[in-house]
Amino acid sequence: MYSSFEILYLAIVIDSLSYTIGTLLYGSAIPVRGLKEMGHKMIVNSIYVAVLANIFGLILSILSQLQNILGVNWSIFYLDIGLLQIQTSVAINMGKFLYGIIVLIFYYFKIPSQFYSLVTPLLQYISFLTDILILLNFYMDLGLFIQSSYMVLIAIGILLMALPFQMGKGIGAMLIAFTIVFYVGLPLLPILISNSSPLQNQNFVLQDIALQTEEFYAQIPALFYSFILIPLTYMGVLVGFSFILQSFIGGYIGKLPIPVEI
Repeated sequence: MYSSFEILYLAIVIDSLSYTIGTLLYGSAIPVRGLKEMGHKMIVNSIYVAVLANIFGLILSILSQLQNILGVNWSIFYLDIGLLQIQTSVAINMGKFLYGIIVLIFYYFKIPSQFYSLVTPLLQYISFLTDILILLNFYMDLGLFIQSSYMVLIAIGILLMALPFQMGKGIGAMLIAFTIVFYVGLPLLPILISNSSPLQNQNFVLQDIALQTEEFYAQIPALFYSFILIPLTYMGVLVGFSFILQSFIGGYIGKLPIPVEI
């Protein structure tokens, strides 16, 4: 796999090509206004991309500073997600253990099969927790991907923006923006989940079977709120910020955030 600096080197080479093509179009004797305008845009975009490539290290430093300001880092993210995974796994195993005890009691006392519906909420609870564990694994994998690849992703974004005729300007700016926002904001996700998770105060003491299983079933809305609604809402907020940053990096209405005059 190419390193981020190898990709940046390739971006600079392609950016030089784009600049050369732009100057040829801008200084062309062909009396076509569209060609000269395209040449002007390519020159300006090439200069802008060259600036981005040269402040690559500064961008990475700013990202680290933003995480420090927010009081989060990737170590905390992995620790918090790992604790949530442990809590969910314990809840699943205890639910399975409780279900086994109930089934043994029903079998020992020859309880009619129609009473087995009493444990249906417990089975639904266990199934829902299993889905939550899959989501937590997804959050962990997403964090691992972003944390390990953010430098390469930003470099690829700069490379795409350097392509001639601004072919990759939009998608390059989008890739840079999404990487920056998720690198800074994603570590906050497990903190939001932990503060509202009902698994921290779980009680598996078997008293009344019907009451206990109904109590588990009643926790599903709270689990949905903590592990699905909050993460999806927060992800939506991050995506919204990404689009805003994309517009800034790519240029509002064709204007770049850094004024370039030629």
